Amino acid sequence: MHELGICDALLKMVRGVAKEQALQEIQRITVEVGSLSGVVPAYMADCWEAVTDGTELEGVEFVIEELEGTARCLDCGREFPADVEHLRCPSCGSEKLTPMTGRDLTLKEILVP
Repeated sequence: MHELGICDALLKMVRGVAKEQALQEIQRITVEVGSLSGVVPAYMADCWEAVTDGTELEGVEFVIEELEGTARCLDCGREFPADVEHLRCPSCGSEKLTPMTGRDLTLKEILVP
């Protein structure tokens, strides 16, 4: 489950920003997860809860915004919405695709009161 490693890295990143900006309290953390990133949002939410257990970030609201990915068919050229569950061109049925968007995982916001 690579979501655990991602959440551990995210925790370190948030702590670094909090120290650098002298943030005393964090209300909410928002991340964006692309549908082609390979990250499962539900697993990520569970892992965030696990890595923050007993830390100063325990109980901080954790928001995951899912972003739709797009892919381009290498056979017919069509661009279409895609996710890891549906990687086949809806026009020609080809599986020869290249991702265009949706591979990102971004720390979007650290909200303080």
